[in-house]
Amino acid sequence: MWKVFLVDDEEIILNQIEQAVPWMDNGFEVIGRDTNPGRAVKQVLELKPDVIISDLRMPQLDGHTFMRTVKEAGLDVEFVMLSAYGTFEDARTFFQQEGFDYLLKPLQIQEVELVLEKLAKKLAKKKPFEVLNDDLGINPAFSELIEYVRNNYSEKITLDQLSRQFGLSAGYICNLFAKSYNTTLTCFVTKVRMEHAVELMKDKSFSLKAVAAECGYKDYFYFNKVFKGYYGVAPSQYISEK
Repeated sequence: MWKVFLVDDEEIILNQIEQAVPWMDNGFEVIGRDTNPGRAVKQVLELKPDVIISDLRMPQLDGHTFMRTVKEAGLDVEFVMLSAYGTFEDARTFFQQEGFDYLLKPLQIQEVELVLEKLAKKLAKKKPFEVLNDDLGINPAFSELIEYVRNNYSEKITLDQLSRQFGLSAGYICNLFAKSYNTTLTCFVTKVRMEHAVELMKDKSFSLKAVAAECGYKDYFYFNKVFKGYYGVAPSQYISEK
């Protein structure tokens, strides 16, 4: 799994992010956290995470200075910035420093997951998913699991659920997705859903809201964001171009 380090001067925010986000489903694990950005610099240079999620407004070092310090030290890491006071200037400075993405507080878990999906796609190309055990072989239960996902893509699917249902540990399932598809469970489910969405959209009797619902998205606006992130255009534009 890819490694994440969390930095925020509020302990309650760190707890929320670490506990509420389904990290493993998205192919990530939190390897460290700190409320002190100055102290965090030393830790991240030792631990070498793939991703740092950092608050923008912090004492001692603000997020921009923290990010610049880490990058100037030579660490190849993706930065996601958190802010309750996002301004155009803050965003411009962040992206000029080659930050990956920006999340506004209070955090919405769906928004965090969207960013993690984008990160997973980038990291899979930049640094292939780490497989902890290379002697995995082909497991018949995993084949059944894949078939289940393909047939039940409209339902909420989690690692914990699949682990109980197919008698495989969550970590083992992660490794099998990495070895077989170089992806994560969440990205795989999204791929299946998006492919079905495109098929459903060929039937003009389906409204876009109906397509979203059929693919497991109760919130059409969230479906719109996922679709645009996957295909590069909104669903309505995709239809008009076909």
